[in-house]
Amino acid sequence: MSQTRTMTSKGTYKEVYGKIDALPFDYYEDDDGFDTFTDGDGDCGCDEGVLGCSDPFSSEVKPRILLMGLRRSGKSSIQKVVFHKMSPNETLFLESTNKICREDVSNSSFVSFQIWDFPGQIDFFDPTFDYEMIFRGTGALIFVIDSQDDYVEALSRLHLTVTRAYKVNPDINFEVFIHKVDGLSDDHKIEKQSDIHKRANDDLADAGLERIHLSFYLTSIYDHSIFEAFSKVVQKLIPQLPTLENLLNIFISNSGIEKAFLFDVVSKIYIATDSSPVDMQTYELCCDMIDVVIDISCIYGLTGDETGTPYDKESMAIIHLNNTTVMYLKEVTKFLALVCFIREESFERKGLIDYNFHCFKKAIEDVFDVRLQVQRNRKLLSQRRWSRQTVPNGPQLHPH
Repeated sequence: MSQTRTMTSKGTYKEVYGKIDALPFDYYEDDDGFDTFTDGDGDCGCDEGVLGCSDPFSSEVKPRILLMGLRRSGKSSIQKVVFHKMSPNETLFLESTNKICREDVSNSSFVSFQIWDFPGQIDFFDPTFDYEMIFRGTGALIFVIDSQDDYVEALSRLHLTVTRAYKVNPDINFEVFIHKVDGLSDDHKIEKQSDIHKRANDDLADAGLERIHLSFYLTSIYDHSIFEAFSKVVQKLIPQLPTLENLLNIFISNSGIEKAFLFDVVSKIYIATDSSPVDMQTYELCCDMIDVVIDISCIYGLTGDETGTPYDKESMAIIHLNNTTVMYLKEVTKFLALVCFIREESFERKGLIDYNFHCFKKAIEDVFDVRLQVQRNRKLLSQRRWSRQTVPNGPQLHPH
């Protein structure tokens, strides 16, 4: 394997994502209609720079992902493994969540959202709890069901949660993680998924809510299934997804590439792939390659006087598999990497592949530029609106 410089050490993970904090329950809405929280003393209960808190000119409302489910279903373990590189075995010692926790995930322009982890025992339909505020700003609701437990109560809570959320916000993506399937046989997994799928949809049909769509995933923190499921959830929150898929299709068709993924190198979530089907083994190989590149780079990629992350425009890796296939990783942006599967005979035309990659990378940059321009325009409008609100006696504009 030839390898230049690549990713970051685990120690910088907090620098990328920020800290997790407990979310107070008192809520008000500011003049721009953005969600703001307070602990009752006038201080904002969220991180510096989060929309609605310290930055009145924030240019983009981040999608919100809710993690819900019964106690001990594995919600916090999922969050720790996917976004904090915690070993699955370490999650056995996690304490049960007893208050709502919110985490900002803002490691790239495409993967930018908030995760709210709800304790299983909380009754968020209590009259004193503003569930409408919670669901109104939500992009996806992930409901976690423990496949190794009796899931009758979980299905009842799922139905109650989905129906209430849908009335507040019909645009929410409802995702069901059938979790802890690592101890089940393949046949038993399929049987569980089929049973849960049927019961959940039958409950909705009985309530006359057939238009609500639930997506089901078999997941475990002990393999890559949880990363793959989270990838599918996040992709639905990326408005540029069709453009990215089209760019990948054009790139692989002109380069003789079998399969290509656009990965967030920190979380190992793939934010886009080409239109050909994804098989689990291919995805696992990509994750393993990213891990190898990160680990080697953390040992050899930084000199003693160098700080920060060694992932830059020179980052690249090539791995020759024993089935005449080549895996090729290239840096796309500060946080994104392209991972390709190429036949050895096609990889002999590496110059053509690299030229097409250059064109692909330029197109991705153009997508970013359009997005940034939209954000700048929103920021300018917010600044003007904020100025009018804070300077009530300022000069007024009158049409001629």
